[in-house]
Order: sequence, then C-alpha cells, then structure tokens
Amino acid sequence: MKKTNLILLIIILILVIVTASLYFFQNTSSQPAYRDFAVKDTASVDKIFIADKNSNTVLLERKDGYWEANNSFVARRDLTNLLLETFYRIEVSSPVPNSKLDKVLKDLSVSGVKCEIYQNGKLSKTYYIGGVTDDNIGTYMIMEGSDQPFIVRIPGFNGFLNVRYNTNPNEWKEKLIFNYKVQDIAKVTVEYSNSPDESFIAISKGNNEFDLKEINGNKVKFDFDTIKVKTYISSCKLIGFDAFIADSLQQEKYDSLSALPFVAKYTIEDINGNAKSFKTYLRQNITKLLDDEGNLYEWDIDYLYGILDDKTVVLLQYYAIDPITTSKYEFIKTAEEYEH
Repeated sequence: MKKTNLILLIIILILVIVTASLYFFQNTSSQPAYRDFAVKDTASVDKIFIADKNSNTVLLERKDGYWEANNSFVARRDLTNLLLETFYRIEVSSPVPNSKLDKVLKDLSVSGVKCEIYQNGKLSKTYYIGGVTDDNIGTYMIMEGSDQPFIVRIPGFNGFLNVRYNTNPNEWKEKLIFNYKVQDIAKVTVEYSNSPDESFIAISKGNNEFDLKEINGNKVKFDFDTIKVKTYISSCKLIGFDAFIADSLQQEKYDSLSALPFVAKYTIEDINGNAKSFKTYLRQNITKLLDDEGNLYEWDIDYLYGILDDKTVVLLQYYAIDPITTSKYEFIKTAEEYEH
C-alpha cells in the first residue's frame, strides 16, 4: 500500500512539474529573445527607426557628437537621451494575461508603434509598442515574429513608456536658432528695418582680433571697444525658441508675416562661409495683456514671431533674443575704457 502511494505521489509530482514547465514555455514564447527588449550597450546604437500606423516616421542616426533626424535636422538631445535610457532600463514585468490577450494583440496590430534598433550598422531588434495597463505603470510591447505580448516597465519609474517613442518629426527638432562654438563664428550681422542706422556687422578676424562695421560694410565712424564686440559675438552662439507654428498654419503665417516689415534680422556666418539667419516680427496682443494703467498693449510684450532661414515660422520670447538685440552705438568706447 505504501509503495502504491509513493508511486502515485511521484506521478503527481511529475505532472505538476510538466504542467509548470508547459506554462512557463507557453508564456515566454519559448525563445528568450522574444522577451528581451532591453539594449545594454546603448553606445553601439547608431540608428533608430520609429513609425506609426498613420505613416508618421522618424529616422534617428548617430553622427559625430549629435543625432540627426530624418536626414534633415539635428534631433533634440533630451529626447534621444531619454529613448536610449529607455532601451537600457526596460524590463519585462510579466506576460499579458490570457483575459486581455486578444484585446492587446488587436490594439498592437491596429495602432502599435514600430521601433527598429540598429547596433553597429546592423538591425538588432524590432518590436511594437502599444497602450498602457490599467494602472498606467506598464506598457504593452511585442517582439516582431512573436505572438506573445508582454507588460514592460522601468524599475522605479511609475509611468508609461509609449510616449517616449514619439513619431512626430516636429517634436524631435532641436528648438535652436543658432548653435555654434564661439571660435567658429566669423561674423554676426544685425539689421533693423525701422532703425537702419543702428544696424551693424560684428566681425571675428581670428587671433583674438575683432572689428565692427556699418551694415553696408564700411568701417564705423567711431572708436569701438573690441572687448564688447567679442562679448557680443559670444552671446550669439546659442539662441533658442519656444515652439514651431503648426504645419497646417505654416504657409499662411509665413505669407502674412513676409508682407510686413521685420523688426530685426540676425545672420551668422561661420568660418567656412556658411550662413544662418532669422527675422523677427511683432505679434498681436492675443492674450490681451494690460499695462499698469489698464490699457491694452498694442503688441505682445512677451512673444514675437520668427522666420528661420526664410522658410520656417516659430514663436520665441523676447528674453531669448534680448542679449543679441543691441545698437551699434552700444560698442562705442567710453572715456573710462580709454583710460584702461
């Protein structure tokens, strides 16, 4: 009798082990690669392709010291770093429960975002990012070629990850007008449409030598402080803006602004002869700001429009360009400076 019970116990134990093994096998898709979403060697990632079901795509490629997006502009450093951090830290929390499996698979096929990761020039991973779990701290993902989606999270981070796989190209554009090393700036030209006499050209001649000229290229008719010219050129190296005007409004806004006189035009030419420029335009007092006496300002006192390189309309704040908005007369050498 004892021998029969022992045999029965062994059979039950074997059945339990087999059942557990089958469950584990089924819920891990039998291949570890199907649940391996992380990339631990992010330094080897040199290309990332993200696409959604609405034909929006972003192609990120690593260059020398920066990332380029869609072969046309510098990608935002904060977003690329966040995406690489996501690649490194994501972990599988659990397989999707059977009760939600059909719905999650359907959502992934209908609205999933595709992500391709290339390392050292070769495609290493392709997976799809779906919606979020009911508790909003897990994100559904599935590897290409697999039929088992997983709940993926970042340890210690209570939030969803799908927003990090952004397919809107405009969101990836670095919101910078000028981004130079000071030593690469050859000259800065500032032209005011309503005050042409205050316009000027600040020139870096190399070897710590600087010059100041009229907007027509003639030398200014006063002694100027070369330290002030040097400081001014340095202040032009990094200028940003707040936002792009929506694509649907770009052409309309560009046409309307181009018909108006600009406030100022700023142009930087680098040591290789390449130039970038932008013009600023007044913005109507859309927010109905009032002065101290309760009267409406005619124009917005915080924001103005900018047109970059005669094609892209943006919104920027006065404080961003105040450091480079000055008159040529601000460079005049004072009596105290003569004494030094």
